[in-house]
Parts: sequence; structure tokens; C-alpha cells
Amino acid sequence: MAEAAGPNRRPLPLRWWRRRSLRARITLLATALFTVALMLAGLILVFTVGKSLLNTLDSSAERSGAEVGALVQSGRLPAQVLAGSGGVSLVQVVDANNRVVAASPGADSAVSLVTADELARVRQGRPITVSGERASSDEPLRIVGVQADLRTGQRTVLVATDLGRVLDSARLLQRGLMFGGPLIVAAMAALTWWFVGLTLRPVAALQRGAAALSASGLARSRLPVPDAEDEIHELATTLNNMLDRLDTATTKQRQFIGDAAHELRSPIASLRLQLEVAHRLGNAGGVRELTEDALIDVNRLSNLIDDLLTLARSDERGLVRTRVPVRLDELIRAVAAGYRDARVEVRTDVPEPMTVAGDRDGLHRVLVNLLDNAVRYARSEVTVSVRVHRDGVLLRVCDDGPGVPANKRERVFDRFYRLDTARSRDQGGTGLGLPIVREIVTAHGGRVVLRDNEPGLMVEVRLQTTQA
Repeated sequence: MAEAAGPNRRPLPLRWWRRRSLRARITLLATALFTVALMLAGLILVFTVGKSLLNTLDSSAERSGAEVGALVQSGRLPAQVLAGSGGVSLVQVVDANNRVVAASPGADSAVSLVTADELARVRQGRPITVSGERASSDEPLRIVGVQADLRTGQRTVLVATDLGRVLDSARLLQRGLMFGGPLIVAAMAALTWWFVGLTLRPVAALQRGAAALSASGLARSRLPVPDAEDEIHELATTLNNMLDRLDTATTKQRQFIGDAAHELRSPIASLRLQLEVAHRLGNAGGVRELTEDALIDVNRLSNLIDDLLTLARSDERGLVRTRVPVRLDELIRAVAAGYRDARVEVRTDVPEPMTVAGDRDGLHRVLVNLLDNAVRYARSEVTVSVRVHRDGVLLRVCDDGPGVPANKRERVFDRFYRLDTARSRDQGGTGLGLPIVREIVTAHGGRVVLRDNEPGLMVEVRLQTTQA
């Protein structure tokens, strides 16, 4: 089996590119794109300037040819014609058989500048470029043909222009681009490097702020937010919001660990004391009572550890692992059946079958925690009822105990909070039952509310999704 390609197996150019800083990569990429654009612009400029100069020469040659053609039509064509102006070098007048009828000074009066095929092209108004050797010149010649006899079309005026000045202009422009282009690219690269560095200063500030956070902790400082309302501003704001949430979570975690350690210390200390007394008594009387008290503390410790593990799973990945149809009426009856031997009567009021979408284990834990809490404080009875309510179901667990004062009903959902610490511990409470209930119900998209039962406490659980 072939091994997966790791970082060292990437191609060398890709590895080199990944090792560059963001500033260097942006500068290199921008400079490369600018260089390509400059080269294309230079090619277009050279082509456009050359084409424009050729058109200018052709226009000048056509005017000179028209002047000579006028002499041909008037019958006043001399044996030697003037070359004209505008860079025109040579002029020939040829007949239909490409024989020279007249020529300007310097032009061959015997041999035409063009071949028969080339003559056919220039007679159609298509300028051509030929070698300068035909006129003993080092530079190419641009030849334009103008028909002299408009009626018969027997004679044609050939006007040849030296392309030396056009080529010199093109060469000068090419040299300017060749030597000036690298300077422009270098200036562009330096400007891009400076501008990117200026733009990335807030990122460097964020990096320094992150390093300071690593040294000082979340509670002491936050990342600097740049003044410009750009993407980096939004990033810094988002990171600070995330740090606020992490700070809050860390604070809660530290508080939770402290509370858990405090809660665990009490039953362990009590258990140690009772076991030490039992060890000293040996087989004497009173050992049975001590062991029973030790078992009570062990049960308290076991329940507390179970609740701590439940909350730890909730903080890590949530309490609701699956969502399947759950028969809530059957679940209520099954849980209530486990309280037949409780210290108070547990009655159920489930008028019809009712199905909700949720995690069965989580909903089972909600019912157990609520019933444990209600049985713990009820005087004579506990009632569990469920009804269809709007787009969901309404579950109520009611007892006739002392209830919870209105100003403390939200506090009881805090971890390890108890209204009566000593009484709750004696009755086996861990201070985590209702917080676990809220975690599970919230994960199901519902909510938990505490109300007066007159007398006692009514816990309402609203679950949103129902199925027939």
C-alpha cells in the first residue's frame, strides 16, 4: 500500500512557496501578475505604434502616388519623376507588363521594384514590404501601388518608402521597455512589499496580542482591534468574542472543579471517620450502625460521581446522542413503577399515547432526576402528568413539599446550589439533579420552568417536537 504523501513529499516549489511569509507571497504574486500585464501592454504598444507608423507612411505614399498619377492622366508624365515628400524614397511608373515607364532619381529605370505577383497585389490596394536589396538599401521597403489610368488601368505608380525610421522608432520603444520595464517592476515590487506590510500591521498586532494572552491568561487582556472596519477588524472582534466565551467557560470550569472537590471531600471524610471508628471497635457493638452510615456515604459519593460524569459528557459532546421516536407515556409509567416503595406515593396522569423525538436515555434521566427531587421533599404524594401543548408536549412533576422561593428558582439550576445544604446532603442530594435536567431539556430544544404548586413545587418541562 502506498504511503500518504506528507509535507516532505510535496514538490520542491510548493514546499518553498509554503515556507514564505504571507507578505512575501502576496508581493511575489502581485509582482508576477504586474510583470505579465506589463509585458502584454508592451507588446500591444509596440504593435499599435508600428501599425500607426505604417499607416502614416502608406497614407503619405498614396498621396505621392496620386500626384504622379495625375501627371500620367494629363499626359505630362516626364521621363524622370520627383520622389515627393513625407519619407518617400523611390517612385516608379510601370505598365500592365510590369515594364518601367518612368522612375524617380535613384530608382531603377529598367527593372521594376516588384514581381508580377506582387504587382497584382499592390494594384488591388494592398501595400507590401520587400527587401531593401532591390534598391541597394539596408532597410526594408514599403511599397504602395496607385493606379494611374483610371479608364484603362494599364499603368501603375509604385511608391517605395524606406522603413528605417519606423524600425528605429520600434527599436527605441523596445529598448525603453526592456530597460525601463525592470525598473518599473522593481518599483512595483517595493511598493507592494511596503503596502502589504502596512496592511498586515494589524495582523502582527494580533499576533503580539495572542502571545501576550498566552503569557498573562484570558482574564487579563484581549486582542487589539484595528480602527479600520475591514476583515481584520471583524476577525479581531470575532476572536475577542470567542475569548470572552472561553474565559467564561474556563471560569465556570474552575468553579465547577472547586465545587466538585468540596462536595467530594465531605462524604469521603465522613466515610474515613466511620471506617476508622469501626476498625477501632473491632467486633464490639455499634459496628453495624457505622457500616450502614458508611454505605449511605458511599451511595452519596456514587451518585455524585455519576452526576459529575454526566455533566462532564455534557460539557464535552452534549447529553443528547440520538434522536428517535420515544413513547413518552410508556417511559413515564416505567420510571414511576420504580418508585412503588418510595416514602410517598407517586401517581401518573397520562391520558393518551404520546410520542416525542429525542434521546430515550436522556429523557429517562430527566424523569428520574425530577422524581428523585420530588420524592425527597414531598410530604404525602408526587404526581407526574403529560399533556399535548401547542406544537409539543407539557410534562409536569408536582409535589406537596416546602417548594422553592420565587427569588431562588433560577439559582437551583446552578451546579451544587442547595437551598438547605445540610438537609439536602442528609437526604442524598448532590446539587446536580436540576442542572442535568436543564442541560438535557435544552439539548432537546425545550425548556424547564419552576412554578408554585400551592403547596409544593411544580416543575414544567416543555418539549417541542411531537409525533402521532
